[in-house]
This record gives sequence, C-alpha cells and structure tokens, in this order.
Amino acid sequence: MKTIKKWSRCIGSTLLLATVVTTTISRADNNLPPVDRFLTTLIDKSVIAGSIEKDPATGMIAMDGNGNLKFSYTGKIYSVETNGKTGRLKELDSVIGSIQGQASFPMSFAGMAMGMKAYMDGVGPLPAIPPVIAWTCNSCKMVVGDSTYVSVVDLSGQNLFSDAAINDMRMQGRAFTGLGPVEIGKLSAQSMSVRMAGCSAVVGVAGSNAGMLGTLCLNGTFTFDLAGIDLSNPMASNIVGTGTSNCITVLHTPIM
Repeated sequence: MKTIKKWSRCIGSTLLLATVVTTTISRADNNLPPVDRFLTTLIDKSVIAGSIEKDPATGMIAMDGNGNLKFSYTGKIYSVETNGKTGRLKELDSVIGSIQGQASFPMSFAGMAMGMKAYMDGVGPLPAIPPVIAWTCNSCKMVVGDSTYVSVVDLSGQNLFSDAAINDMRMQGRAFTGLGPVEIGKLSAQSMSVRMAGCSAVVGVAGSNAGMLGTLCLNGTFTFDLAGIDLSNPMASNIVGTGTSNCITVLHTPIM
C-alpha cells in the first residue's frame, strides 16, 4: 500500500507539473499579438572586430566599386538577459552563433577618425563632423542556432529578387555622429565610439528557417582605434575597430 501511495503522489506531482508548464506556455503564446504567431523573432547581440581593407600590393587603403572603404569583420552572436521590469540590458548570455561580412563606409568616416586623431595628438582643431554619415553592407552572413541567414545583397544573380529590388533592400545604415562621441579615450588611450543603426532585408538560406524572409535591425556602437592612423601618410593608415550591435531579426514564410 505504501508503494502504491508513493506512486500515486509521484504521478499526481508529474501531472500537476505538466499542467503548469502547459499553462505557462499557453499563456506566453496568448500574450503575443496574433500576427506575431506567424513571425519568427530573434533578439540577440553581435560583438564584432575588423579593419579597413588595404591593397596588399601598395599597402594603401583600398576602395570598393563605389569608392567606399571596405571594413571586413567577424564576430560572435550572443543571447541576452534583460531586466524583466525595465527591459534594460543586464548581461550577455550564451554564444548562439557567428557573423561575418563587409561593411561599406564613405571616406567621411576616415576623415572623421583622422581629424579626431590630430585633435587628440594636439596637432589639429576639433574636426567638423556631419550630423549623420550613411553606410551600408557589401555582404553579411549570420549563423544563429541551427539556421544561416544572409543579407539580401548576397542574393544577386540568384533570381529571387531583381537587382534593383536587392539594391533598394540593402542595409540602410547611419552613424549618428551629430549626437557626439559615446566615448573618447575611455576604452583605450586613443579610442572613439560613435552611435550606429540600420536595417536590412535578410533571407534564411540553411537550417530550420531556410526560405524565410525578413528584416534585421541593429542599434549599437562602433569604436575606432585611432592609434594606427598615420597623419603623415593617411592612406597608409591601419584603421581597426570593434562594434556591438543589439539586433532584432523578424522573419516570415513567404506566401507569394
């Protein structure tokens, strides 16, 4: 009889736990607006590092086909923990993926960095900086969990979208330099961080979310290391940097 009673209590506890878990999941699902039940939403943070590309033959800064600087980067993608009442970022959690690609910056980015280098070295005035500097991506590949995503610009020639549509849906990024630097000389002796934001169309190309379409929007910072800038020969400068991007990717299954 004692054994039967123990099994009864065990089975009763298991059923109660199952009911609680099922109710919790159901309530979480019911808290979503109806359209969000058709969407796949990823919230994470990317931490990247890279450098402005140089021509190996000349040692000078190289340009892409549009006359922009090429910043090649790699990094890790983390899940995040936030304060449940304020939404404030608390900490980075597990590594859940990786990212690599090439951003495209206009020469005004380099001009800003070189002007600030001269100012910090005491050989030039505080540079005039435009309030906004546009930037974009020439390529981007993310692996998050079991799925791989690429920027829409990586689909050129694959007949999924026209080249004109791809160009219109590429990363639309801005550096909000008019807000002023996030920091100067606080992360290293000659560091300068600026606010960055942007959105791009992305496509799932492998894994459980292959074939899904959506958008990636980022909000973060980019930090220049100014120590490698050569003011006597600017185009020979080594410009490296790190970035942190708080990202939201929202995907849907195409119906057309």
